[in-house]
Amino acid sequence: MGAEVGYQVISDDDVPPFRASGVVCFVLGILSFWATIAWQMLVVPIAALVFGIVAMRKWQGQRPAGTTVAVIGLLLSSFFGAAGLTIPLAKRNTIGKQAEFFAREFLELAGRGDVELVAELRKEARNRQVKDMNIKEAYEKDKIARASLEESSDSDSIVNEIRLAGPNIQWELAEPVRVYMYYGMERADTYWIDPSGTIKEKVQVELQWTPDDENNVGNWHVNQFHYWRELLVAPTVL
Repeated sequence: MGAEVGYQVISDDDVPPFRASGVVCFVLGILSFWATIAWQMLVVPIAALVFGIVAMRKWQGQRPAGTTVAVIGLLLSSFFGAAGLTIPLAKRNTIGKQAEFFAREFLELAGRGDVELVAELRKEARNRQVKDMNIKEAYEKDKIARASLEESSDSDSIVNEIRLAGPNIQWELAEPVRVYMYYGMERADTYWIDPSGTIKEKVQVELQWTPDDENNVGNWHVNQFHYWRELLVAPTVL
């Protein structure tokens, strides 16, 4: 009896090539989650896509090692990248619609002559009167607040002119709402025109959205309210 032992020689052709770009794509695909938190991190899914395309280039012979994880990385980076784009756009659209509604209501209050409410809405939420109380009575009883209101009313010509024009103005947006960040705070610029021509100048209502983490809500207040004027120097927005 005899036995024959065979030896299989492994050549380089039997070992699939390894593509490190696929592993890099997979790691970057996982890190692409940060794109959903900060839009600046969209560079991560973009880099993952680049490495993924390199890893999935054509090959001959055996399927290279690293292509499977490259596919996973491409899927992750595509998902998180798309989310990183759509979430800020959806948020910007929502804030813009809220700002438009708030600004229109504010202009209507000014037209009705509710100067106390106009004054309150120009303050940050933490500085306003208690919302359960009668605002007019509160201003009548508080001599300092009343004096401040009368002083501001005398100097604030736009409020007086809109009040004299009456509450029936059908305000129209002069241009799309501009939403931007200013020193970490959400702001929205709205510009309005009176199609009837009673108010001849364009009106700017700039609003600021301030989060209230304690109550898990956000509050709007009017940051600027005046006739539009062209700036000689562009504002710095951070």
